[in-house]
Amino acid sequence: MKAYQVYPSEKRTYRDRVSGASVTQLTNYLGHSNHAYFTNNGWWDEGRRLLFCGDRENASNLFSVEIESGEISRLTDFPAGGPHPHFTNDVNPARPEIYYTLDNRLYALDLVTLESRFLYEPKPGFNLHGGLVGADGKYTYVTLMEDLSGRIYADLNASYVGMEDIFRAAPDCRIVRVDTENGGGEELWQENCWIGHVNPSPTRPTLLTFCHEGPWNLVDHRIWVLDTETCRPVKLRPRQVEGEMVGHEYWYADGVRVGYQVHRLDEGRSWFGVVNCDGSGQTEAPCIPFPSPDHIHSNDFRLIVSDSGSTIKLYRYNGTDFDEARVLCMHDGSFFYGSHHPHPRFTADGKQVLFNSNVSGYCQLYLADVPEDVRALPKVRP
Repeated sequence: MKAYQVYPSEKRTYRDRVSGASVTQLTNYLGHSNHAYFTNNGWWDEGRRLLFCGDRENASNLFSVEIESGEISRLTDFPAGGPHPHFTNDVNPARPEIYYTLDNRLYALDLVTLESRFLYEPKPGFNLHGGLVGADGKYTYVTLMEDLSGRIYADLNASYVGMEDIFRAAPDCRIVRVDTENGGGEELWQENCWIGHVNPSPTRPTLLTFCHEGPWNLVDHRIWVLDTETCRPVKLRPRQVEGEMVGHEYWYADGVRVGYQVHRLDEGRSWFGVVNCDGSGQTEAPCIPFPSPDHIHSNDFRLIVSDSGSTIKLYRYNGTDFDEARVLCMHDGSFFYGSHHPHPRFTADGKQVLFNSNVSGYCQLYLADVPEDVRALPKVRP
């Protein structure tokens, strides 16, 4: 792999001050570095390297860190003060390639040759979002949203400014499938409702989930499954009582089950849940009430990680409910800006948790080791 620039290792390993767990800081630069959203898989080169977005030398670019050596490579060459691309960091399972948007156009980036290819541009009046890739690598999926900038001020990265206004505007939104080889888009679904978080199954090429976005207590229904062969969305985990909040859905590693969380603010109760993509096999178990947890991730239902407050927490399922939350480590970061949320994610083998933190003033990447027995970790204090 060639690179536009190579940086020496910035790694340091330390013991967390509360749990004693081993934590490795992967980046240490006077500029923000962050992995993408927790549903996006930025691991590549058989897990030896991790993609991240970085603001170095007053420019936004894509970087890759080799986990063992710590060496960092810059994979794009956008100039200082120049355009600000949005990288999905979701690696194509068939080849080392990711997708990014720039000036409302979708591109593919070869992670080895570093060559970019134009793939798709929406018709005027729509803004392009997303770019996560399906299980066979043939397609990447994007959403188009009616351009509301002329009548709504929004900055969703900055503590969700304008979120309710966009929701109530019921914008024209569409899900588009883009051919990763030849480009060009095929519209799969359209409705006048804010659509977000289009997540393809990691093992089933024709399955994806999407959500009706907006304040969780106001949306009509959150999680939908779409089979791209029939293009008929189906509700997954319908709301059971008025005002119930369901969200932060994600695919389990098997690509068949979908994890999520549920909150009932009037009762002060929260649950972790899992359900098969056909609606069967639903299981829900109590956990710490909202606002803990916030973002969650897991490879299965046995162990779940979350990031609310100032801690990275682990929850162990005991067959009935979840044990008291345990502190894996402190992140001590803020949640003000979207890309600086911790967004914890287990590695494929479940032995580490990747997360962001801006505790140092700039957002950096961290990997925390998961002990064999999480019950040895300290409990979360009120």
